[in-house]
Amino acid sequence: MRERFQQAAEAVGAIMKQFPSMPEVRTYLADLAGGGGVTATLLPEQILGGLDGLITGNDDPAGAALCISFASAGIAATGSLLIDLRAPDRRAAAALAPKHAVFLNPATIVATLYDLGDTFRDILATDDQAYFSLTTGPSRTADIERVLTIGVHGPKELHIIVVEGA
Repeated sequence: MRERFQQAAEAVGAIMKQFPSMPEVRTYLADLAGGGGVTATLLPEQILGGLDGLITGNDDPAGAALCISFASAGIAATGSLLIDLRAPDRRAAAALAPKHAVFLNPATIVATLYDLGDTFRDILATDDQAYFSLTTGPSRTADIERVLTIGVHGPKELHIIVVEGA
């Protein structure tokens, strides 16, 4: 399932990277930011702890060079990511930064969107602030004279991060 997900994600322009541990991830993310600000959506403590002060731009998501998120699931058929964006103050971060890095646990990859039916039902039934995104590749549009343009309505780059054994 993981290979199928990676093929689908890369086919739509995402970059999928695998790392042995968080120190290598932190270095990779710092390089992606290129000295610019780093913002984040809600992250699990295990990931947040491994980023050691890298996140600096949560007060100004519009000025951040990189946004970091965590995917609740991946969809192998399309290479899509289910991202929890229920925190209103962090929602803009995923759309404004030119680069978006998303952590994915390969154990959460399902074959199709239909396999997430129970997940969606649970999210919508238990949280009156439910808000999530299905993200597939970098932002793209062809609504201006049918010319494909990357990054007009969101990040120009989508990096999917897998940490081995995490």
